Amino acid sequence: MRIRGTLLILMICSGVYGGDISQSRPTIEDLMHEIELLKASIAELKAEKKENSKAIKALKVAQEENSAYIEEVEEHTENTETRLLEDKLKFGVGFKTTLDNFTKKYASGRVVKNSNIWSNKLMLNAKADITDSMKFYARLSMYKYWGSSYVHTYSSYDNMQGRVPADSSIYVERAYLDWFFNQNGKLPFALTIGRQPSGDGPSYQFKDNTTRKATYSALLYDGAADGIVATLNLSKLLHYKKTYLRFGYAKGFGYAETANDIGNAYIGASNNDLKDTNVYGVFLDTSLPFIENSLVQFSASKMKDIVANPLDGSAVTNKNLGDMDIYGAMVEITNLKNMNLDLFAHYGYVKAHPNLNSYYGYGGLLNSPGDRLSKSGDAFWIGSRYGFGKRAKYKIGLEYNHGSKNWVTLTQGSFDPYNKLATRGDAYEAYVMYVANRYLNIRLGYIRIDYDYTRSGWFVGEPLPLSIVSSTADSDLKNLESAYLKMNVKF
Repeated sequence: MRIRGTLLILMICSGVYGGDISQSRPTIEDLMHEIELLKASIAELKAEKKENSKAIKALKVAQEENSAYIEEVEEHTENTETRLLEDKLKFGVGFKTTLDNFTKKYASGRVVKNSNIWSNKLMLNAKADITDSMKFYARLSMYKYWGSSYVHTYSSYDNMQGRVPADSSIYVERAYLDWFFNQNGKLPFALTIGRQPSGDGPSYQFKDNTTRKATYSALLYDGAADGIVATLNLSKLLHYKKTYLRFGYAKGFGYAETANDIGNAYIGASNNDLKDTNVYGVFLDTSLPFIENSLVQFSASKMKDIVANPLDGSAVTNKNLGDMDIYGAMVEITNLKNMNLDLFAHYGYVKAHPNLNSYYGYGGLLNSPGDRLSKSGDAFWIGSRYGFGKRAKYKIGLEYNHGSKNWVTLTQGSFDPYNKLATRGDAYEAYVMYVANRYLNIRLGYIRIDYDYTRSGWFVGEPLPLSIVSSTADSDLKNLESAYLKMNVKF
């Protein structure tokens, strides 16, 4: 329209109408007609300008909306990435507060009472689903008495780190990778590599009101351990559910001396023929026929080159005392026939093969100095728990264990401050529990241990009957009692 108006003006001015202007002049009517046409063109141009302004304004609004949308998409993408990370990495917390009231009676007749002993244990758990075939687990732990700088004599021993009372330091109690292979095949298998799930095993979960937290019977193994385990899932092959065969290797003790370190490389045993303690084991897990929620486990392990004292850094005084075979069997049933009744029974047998080495006059592996005869011992542990009330909010439990003269086991890292399952004698425990909710429970209990022999839980030296121990001996416990109150939180 703008071009049309311009041409029209030029035509008027140049006299294009009728050719020669002298021959044909436009009339007033012609001029008025053309003026009206010009007015219409101008009005049309104004309308186009107004429409263009609206379009520009709409474009600006669209740009603002697009910017907001882009920001929303970016925020959504960031939230999605965060959720994906959270899906891969999950955290949990366990927290235990315990009040103990100890009464200890020694072979000499001396009685010591330690009342109002409070302790805290903190457990920071992490789990990462790296891929469909790789999962990572970790647990960091702190365990200490209230207001105390006391550190357990052996708290720096690898098996006990984070497991026995120390200071407020955080220890790596678990850190391992589960790597799965052939998951859809007839024989799936997995490798578990790192600091193993070897503490708080079956059947401690009943007392803590949790699910099974470790692989191996707590009567035989309880504490931190570094190693590698291969697990074969035989369920498909045997057409029998929950059947697994495990082969394990762990380093029970590794000795390094600065003079034998090359750069950052660790080469194992030190001089003077002090060898590392290596542990080899095979384990079969299965279930009872026709009984849901049951576990049966058989195990056989061998400890090679047991070291007298893991904290003795001297390759001269410290000695390898020999080897030991450890055999075990256990069965446990959770919620038998939906009656809120849990039952368990464990059995362990050990056979020591000492050499002629002796440690500081204490003796050798379960032997007196100079004796290298093989010695054997055994133990059993039984218990039950019953839930009653609405949704079984109240539970009562009874446990009993007995160990023979030469019973010794790998439970030095037990969270239980009494290490009752290492007892050479009898241990009784009864408790009542209130389950506040899925996250918190409170347990009131009583434990009594009657020792028949000395040195419960220690490999070194021949156990002696307490009935013949000198009446002046203040280092050998005869009885231990404790009334305790424990709060257990997990989330």
